[in-house]
Amino acid sequence: MNDRFSIKYLDRTEGMLRTERVYADGFLNWLYNYRLGNLSNEFVFRQKYVSQLYGWIHNQRLSRGKIVPFMQKMNVNADELICEIEDFTSFNDFFKREIDLSKRPINPSPHACIAPVDGKILAYQSIDPDMTFRIKRSIFNLRSFLFDETLVERFSQGSMLVSRLGLKDYHHFHFPDSGVPGEAKSIKGKYYASGPYSLRKLIPFYSENYRMLTIVDSEHFGQILMVEIGAFTVGSIQQRYRPGRRVVKGDRKGFFEMGGSTVALLFEKGRIELDRDLCVNTRNDIETYVLMGDSLGSIPRK
Repeated sequence: MNDRFSIKYLDRTEGMLRTERVYADGFLNWLYNYRLGNLSNEFVFRQKYVSQLYGWIHNQRLSRGKIVPFMQKMNVNADELICEIEDFTSFNDFFKREIDLSKRPINPSPHACIAPVDGKILAYQSIDPDMTFRIKRSIFNLRSFLFDETLVERFSQGSMLVSRLGLKDYHHFHFPDSGVPGEAKSIKGKYYASGPYSLRKLIPFYSENYRMLTIVDSEHFGQILMVEIGAFTVGSIQQRYRPGRRVVKGDRKGFFEMGGSTVALLFEKGRIELDRDLCVNTRNDIETYVLMGDSLGSIPRK
């Protein structure tokens, strides 16, 4: 395994510090850390049509030949699959696969907010809307991220969780609490890669990438804003819920097609106490790998 990016994270389940496996690391290194790659990214690769073309190619039957080598290189757990490998019609069909959800038990406590995806978490107990700060070689500002002053005011000084999905991860996203979701709102944008691959400069991933925002009137944590963020090679973000209809914690909301992606959760001030280990690791600039259904935080004690 090539660890040129040396992306360290803590596997919460096993309690071990690991180095992330980066697929096509040579190409990503060229794209983000060499002048010609930077220019190619600026004028070609971050454009929507490139990700759509990439998605189209991986929707073709011939792309099935990539599945087994990918699973071997990225150490994908075949025991979670609910169908045989030969049953996938394309690589994208495999990428957006459903899994045996008995492998993702939902934390049953009504006081627990759960992870909506498998991914590497960064946790911020309080977010200042006027602050611009670094998130794993990307830059973040709440105002540019939400692009909506009403939402900025609502979630000012609130809490935020950012979950970065890798290519090998299960790419469906689920509701973190029971409640009633509204319509998903789209913000058009570019398609930078979501990982920390740029070693020389910060990337405006959170303010410029395509994203979808959904407010959930949750039963235990007030209003939660779910934000799904597209990234390089993400063909589309598919929503599979019915706005206005009550959902149960852990219900499937939708899925990403092809590519690494990110899901962010925003909470109103004082509505959640984030799990201590997530916050401590974040302060140490370490992501925590958490599985969908595991706890992210709880109702604050009064």
